[in-house]
Amino acid sequence: MKRSMKHACQYSLCILLTTISAQSDGKLSGSIFETGLYFDKVHLDWKPIDKNFDLHTLDIDELRFSFSDMKITQIENKKLKTASLTFKGPSISLKGLTVNSNIRSTNWITEEKIRRLKNRESIPKESIELIANAIDLFIVDHDTLPKEINEIIINNYISMSTPPLNDYSWSYSLNLPEEIVSKPTQINLLPERNAIIYDWSSRSFQIDPKNDSLFKTPLVDWKYVFKIEDISQIFTSDMQLLIQPDSLEFELMINRGHFNISGSSLTAMPNDILDDRSSISLPNLKLETKDIALSGTLGDIPTIHRGNGNFRIRNFEIKIPDDLKEEPEIQSMLETMGIWNNSIMVRLFEFELNMINQFTGDIELKFHTPFIKISVIGDFSIRQGKKFPEIKLHNTLLKIHPISFGIRKWIKNWEKENGRRLTRQGATIVLKVDGPIEDPLIKGY
Repeated sequence: MKRSMKHACQYSLCILLTTISAQSDGKLSGSIFETGLYFDKVHLDWKPIDKNFDLHTLDIDELRFSFSDMKITQIENKKLKTASLTFKGPSISLKGLTVNSNIRSTNWITEEKIRRLKNRESIPKESIELIANAIDLFIVDHDTLPKEINEIIINNYISMSTPPLNDYSWSYSLNLPEEIVSKPTQINLLPERNAIIYDWSSRSFQIDPKNDSLFKTPLVDWKYVFKIEDISQIFTSDMQLLIQPDSLEFELMINRGHFNISGSSLTAMPNDILDDRSSISLPNLKLETKDIALSGTLGDIPTIHRGNGNFRIRNFEIKIPDDLKEEPEIQSMLETMGIWNNSIMVRLFEFELNMINQFTGDIELKFHTPFIKISVIGDFSIRQGKKFPEIKLHNTLLKIHPISFGIRKWIKNWEKENGRRLTRQGATIVLKVDGPIEDPLIKGY
């Protein structure tokens, strides 16, 4: 609906400019105090074909889309046409958006568990298949089965120093002619899990009854709820157009812009099971701009001459379902971050960019969580005119302050494994970053 309104406004503006451009020598000016669209108490239902359970509803308490204080001036002579637009907008106000969806489908939590299970089993299964092929060669050369795995290692049929056999979280043993067995070692994320057994006679892996139950999970009834309490947007802009027979040049000045989302959330719950409910919550998102000046020719990439922008979110939270939290990789990650309540929270993410001119500027970034704080402050240079501008960082300071014990331990282990010592000021890691943003030079370790 918003896209349709945007296109309608663009179409109206084009008609107005065309009318202005069609005038002969002289000057034309006009103004519009306010124009826009307004909707109150919107409600929509949708039930898909051949879906007996599925139902989707949309409710909006209030929706406004408008432009205001529009002033239009056009000056034309025989050689050149210029048009000037000054306006506030588009202003968007949305209150009380709620989308409810009931969907009967596969359980994505179970599918994620299966994906992770297959990934965990990929290393031992690939290793067993290599061992089985090596045993076939051993039989050809020695006319007998090896009694233990060391026989095929010593005779160079396999190498335990190359992937995937160099993963020491699994051990391997032979019990031929019945089976090849792989068991998790103590460094495995799941040292108590069942062994993986390869049946030699059938040349296939035995099915683990516990894991097999995951593949037989029936369809579940999902309830999705997406809510936004409030969206507001307003921009104040000036535009200058230079109309020539073969081109349209423009200059745009965004004096001030403000975009804000409050109280947004998404929840998903299967079969009304609260423990398996997952949710994403974003109480506040804000984007502010001021004094942005850009120019260009219609159809080409515009050049940004100056401007300031600030993007900020607070208290962004993701709740992981209990059933998924028990996955060893996720559990290990949460323990490293010092999280015990299934919720990952970002207290503050803020990014500010200030372009001094079309060649240089400065940046500042803040990332605050209960387990780590990161800040970046520095300068940059930019070369515009290409689809992807070239950006280089200069005198940029990166500070990392680990809070949780698990993060501090992980960093110390990384230093030990890589034989490096990160530069610190107290407990805060301090690094200097320079060079192209896609491949910077990092100093301080």
